[in-house]
Amino acid sequence: MLFFEPLLDAPANHHSSQPSGLVLILSLTGAILFSYTLLILLTREYFTSQFIPLLKAHYGWGIASSVLGIIVAVLVHFISQSYPPDPGDSNSFSLIQQHGQLAYSILVVVTVVFAPFFEEYLFRGLIFDALRNRFSAFVSISASAVVFMAFHLIEYSDYWVGMSAILLLGFLLGLLRLSSRSILCPIICHASYNACILLLT
Repeated sequence: MLFFEPLLDAPANHHSSQPSGLVLILSLTGAILFSYTLLILLTREYFTSQFIPLLKAHYGWGIASSVLGIIVAVLVHFISQSYPPDPGDSNSFSLIQQHGQLAYSILVVVTVVFAPFFEEYLFRGLIFDALRNRFSAFVSISASAVVFMAFHLIEYSDYWVGMSAILLLGFLLGLLRLSSRSILCPIICHASYNACILLLT
């Protein structure tokens, strides 16, 4: 944000303590691309020997993964309508959506393409496989789901529905990874969940 804010924020906005939606999404995109590219470079042996071969799945698993993501997103949406966050709470999504078409378009690409790929590489790839080498399937799925939820604490720490949704999603993604023996299925499920959440909010 230190890089993008001086370049993109309007002068009239300099009194605001909150960054603009465009600054926020560009900063998030830069952080994601930099940190995960570095992670892949540091773990390139795992990436080429184990992750890449798992980027395939039977079309039936792919369809089921996509449908599962949509079902979970719709369920979460309806629960959040009954138990909305506090009126004073603001999240990154709403701030970005208010900024205009460019910010929203970047948000869609980041949440539907980049985040599912990179996050599944970390959580259902590196972390899950490391746990699975030592522990049972249940422990591996549960622990990777809890770490996945903790990763999203900044966004949802004050909203129990959001945190519960991320935990449930993490558990289901772990089950998909184990059952399908593919990393592509969790990526598809994660992407369809994010896409559906964006469409519903």
